[in-house]
Order: sequence, then structure tokens, then C-alpha cells
Amino acid sequence: MTLSGIDIGVFSTYVVGIIGLAYWVSREKAGHDKTTEDYFLAGKSLPWWAIGASLIA
Repeated sequence: MTLSGIDIGVFSTYVVGIIGLAYWVSREKAGHDKTTEDYFLAGKSLPWWAIGASLIA
């Protein structure tokens, strides 16, 4: 089984898109240092039940 040109193109576009999205989401805000509190508590921007559910999962 071999991949055609369209398969490689779709896969490459997907990988580049995911990497670009990850870079855009993870970029630093001006004057803000990320801490473990930001990681575990989502920068205190989510309700308590969403944070609790994600920690249990």
C-alpha cells in the first residue's frame, strides 16, 4: 500500500496546521510568566467544576 500525492499533501497540511495552532496557543502574553498555578488552574479563568473534572480525568 502506497500513499498518493493527495494523501501526503493532506497529511502535511494537517501537521503544519497543528504545529501552527500549538505555537499560537502557547505564545507568551506580554509581561506574563507562566507558572504551575497557571497550568493546573488555567490561569483562574475556568469555573471550579471544570478544573476539578480535568484533574480527576
